[in-house]
Amino acid sequence: MKVLSLLQPWASLVVRGVKKYEVRSWQTKYRGALLIHASAKKPSRRERLFFEEADYFKDHIDSMDYLPYGGIIGKVNLVAIHETGWLLQHLEADPYHQWAQELAFDDYSPGRYAWQLTGAHELGYILPLKGTLGLWEYKGNV
Repeated sequence: MKVLSLLQPWASLVVRGVKKYEVRSWQTKYRGALLIHASAKKPSRRERLFFEEADYFKDHIDSMDYLPYGGIIGKVNLVAIHETGWLLQHLEADPYHQWAQELAFDDYSPGRYAWQLTGAHELGYILPLKGTLGLWEYKGNV
């Protein structure tokens, strides 16, 4: 199954269904089930303070100390990829989505790609595994 590694707190926000778009500088033709891997890299002290104090983050992340690191933590479905410029011009297509929060979670600058994620599912445990850049393949059981 395809896997995407994300830094924390982004990985937890994605598998909790709070962050419905993951913005990348690249796109893929792949669509379908995608495991989410939380990178082992922990945020710096400065980043921690920002995440724990910023409104949109503290609404969903109690403490960076309790987030899982270094393994697969959930699953989503990659249903579409939109060029960020196009997406920003069509936000009204989904008026019920919390766009202010979504835009605070990522870099929607021109020339990037917003991966639309649905069906978020948090495993409730961590499957320890070393990740890698890009989309990668996991052949084990989840």
